[in-house]
Amino acid sequence: MKKKNIVAKVWHAFVRRILHISLGKMHYLRLTIDIAKVKKQLENFNLPVKELTYEDFLKGNKDVFQGAKLELIEERLKDPSYKAYGIIEDDYLIYSTWISLKKLGLSVETKEILLAEDEGLLEDSFCDYKARGRGIHGMMNWWRIHKLYELGKRKVIAIVLEGNTPAFNVQFKCGFREYGTFYNGYVFGCKVNTLNKEKFDAVPDIID
Repeated sequence: MKKKNIVAKVWHAFVRRILHISLGKMHYLRLTIDIAKVKKQLENFNLPVKELTYEDFLKGNKDVFQGAKLELIEERLKDPSYKAYGIIEDDYLIYSTWISLKKLGLSVETKEILLAEDEGLLEDSFCDYKARGRGIHGMMNWWRIHKLYELGKRKVIAIVLEGNTPAFNVQFKCGFREYGTFYNGYVFGCKVNTLNKEKFDAVPDIID
């Protein structure tokens, strides 16, 4: 059975390469903010969070924050609808994360997708290897939800790539639920994005 699975994986990888297919299956998650629950989770929050500047990112991991990544960061920081937050210890950026107040950004965009007036987006978090295992990502997820509430948002969206189990676990612990899946990437070198946000938004809130 293992041999058959390995052969299938190699074949699929070969076919995808020949056809220039680079598609990711994305999960669309949504949360309606329960501010009392969020405040409860943050009662003992004591992380030294700051709003990040471009120079702050230069204090981070040079293997991560370089080239196209730094270009994207610089572009976002010029847009007031994007906010970056992070934690710096001993003049080193150990954690960074973003919220978007207006745009639902994807790694491959075929068109600009806007958030509703009462929506915010969680995206693009990075915890340095030196700081993992301290529960920072989970706490910062609650912190970002609270920040979006302070900025007038009542619903939060998160997009998670298929197979990213740690990200799923963090979001589900915060009360997010899945409302659909879509594909984002390239086929024959052409951009593909199958997201139908209106369809997902039409699904009533999933309550446990």
